[in-house]
Amino acid sequence: MKGRTLVFWLFVFAGLWFFFCSFGTSTFQRQEEVQLFIPEWVVIRDMLSVPGGFCAVVGQALVQYYISSLFVLWVNSAFLCVIGFLCYLLLQEIAPRGYNLLLALFPVLGLVKAHTSPFYVLDGTVGLLLLLLFSFVFIRIRRPKVQLFYGVASVVLIYGLAGQLAALYSLVVVFMSLLCRREKWYGSFAVFLIGVLLTYIGIRLATGIPLTDGIYSERYQESQLQPDSYVYFIWIRFVVLLLTLLVAAFAMKFLSRGKRSVGVVVTGSLLVVLFCFSAFCLPGPYEVRNNRMNELSVWEQRNEWDTIIREHPEKEVTDYVSLNYLNMALAQKGLLGDRLFHYDQKGPQSLLVSWDRTYYMSCLLSDLHYMIGDISLSEGYAMEGLTLAKRGGSPRMLQRLVKISLIRRDFALADKYLDILGRLPGYRRWAEKYAGYVLHPERIGRDEELAVKTVPAFRPDNLLCLIDIDSLWSGHLSEPGVNRVAWEYVGCSYLLAKEMEKFKTFLSRAGTFVQGRSLPVHFQEAALVLAVEDLSVLDRVAVRSEIVQRYKQFQKDILKLKNSSDGLSWLYLQYGDTFWFYYYCKKLNG
Repeated sequence: MKGRTLVFWLFVFAGLWFFFCSFGTSTFQRQEEVQLFIPEWVVIRDMLSVPGGFCAVVGQALVQYYISSLFVLWVNSAFLCVIGFLCYLLLQEIAPRGYNLLLALFPVLGLVKAHTSPFYVLDGTVGLLLLLLFSFVFIRIRRPKVQLFYGVASVVLIYGLAGQLAALYSLVVVFMSLLCRREKWYGSFAVFLIGVLLTYIGIRLATGIPLTDGIYSERYQESQLQPDSYVYFIWIRFVVLLLTLLVAAFAMKFLSRGKRSVGVVVTGSLLVVLFCFSAFCLPGPYEVRNNRMNELSVWEQRNEWDTIIREHPEKEVTDYVSLNYLNMALAQKGLLGDRLFHYDQKGPQSLLVSWDRTYYMSCLLSDLHYMIGDISLSEGYAMEGLTLAKRGGSPRMLQRLVKISLIRRDFALADKYLDILGRLPGYRRWAEKYAGYVLHPERIGRDEELAVKTVPAFRPDNLLCLIDIDSLWSGHLSEPGVNRVAWEYVGCSYLLAKEMEKFKTFLSRAGTFVQGRSLPVHFQEAALVLAVEDLSVLDRVAVRSEIVQRYKQFQKDILKLKNSSDGLSWLYLQYGDTFWFYYYCKKLNG
């Protein structure tokens, strides 16, 4: 390898590292959450017995260490860099030219977009690396008989290692033999027929998804909710791109090499096309939004509440999921009742978004209900998340089920979940810690997190998607031991729904939870709204004088600016952080 070639690929590796680092590793860490890979020989043997199992084993074995951001960067950058280098070697076999370095970047950029997609898995890239490696070895063999023997053996081996990728590998072999003008190149058709036959037999005998499903659109692949479908989608397009580059390299070999002007034009043209292609390969709005959601999830798991709050500037319009995480962070910091309306709230779902039967939302709702103290609902959503995880289960949801089982003092069930987690390298220490709670139950009472959790007496008897939120909150009010976070969530839910009669009843029981402290700011603001029709509310609730004075000024300003064209904007600037503006001026959808 020439020095400049090595330097070029080192620069590519650095560029990939920088890109993945700037994009964020949370999307990759989420992949680790949705697989349950147990690295034991019995499990691995069963996986290897299925065509394509090798790719699944290697992919999942690497993904299980995605907990480390540094490991994520190394693995993804290295895989794409090696694939680009192998593409370069194949292009060099057709015609050794300097511009092949630029041509080899096209597949790398295409895979960059795939790697940032939440639907793609590393198994696909492992398979493509095998395809390129076997293709390079094939084309380097000069003797026709040896090449034919290797081609037949390799296509069978590829089928065993990567499954239906064998058909695409055999197609690449035919193109390489033809374009490199190998002696008796037509012998490669035997490899092609074997590859297609093996793939056909595999499709007919297996119950998996056929390779031909990868022809359909990306939206179709996303709707399948199975990683194999999206992997086939990427495989087919990668091979089409590779064959296009091989044909382009063959056609360009006839350009004059001696003229410097030709080299400048070719290089310049490739740079322009590469730039345009790279714009297509950048993560789209969906990938960016999904990565943002995953970032919020990672911060929440690490209890980085200040980071979540800092990432949401006040009065910034945002979505329900972001508001759920933001309000969760405010509640954990004890600020929910004081700063709720400093942000652009959009109704009760800003606290508790609707369940859409996805893994992501199941995790979020399980976390929210666990924080509030709805242990039964948290367990229900955790079970849903466990079944919705696309690769056999979710260690994260198993951790939640372990904690809930310990809270219930169901040690047999907790031990069952801990046995699974203890077989996962990344969770072994965690499992050992909580296994001690099974053996020594008295430790639960000394655990800062578990000690304050109790199983409420009320238990909603309904499907998760049909739970009446109001009945859930009412159940909380009937619980004397409910925590302050849950109490604030109840009050804030009534304010967001503008249900003032229910909030009035809620205030009448506030003394049980306030315990000598003043009410949260927004609760005091709501009390003034109630006092417009019932002054007796102020006999039970103490409101700070500065809040009273500000409300009086608000009443004057809203009457003065009621019919003004820019009155609402002015009021938002002055009072947008109050419940009064939300109650009187903001219309809720539906």
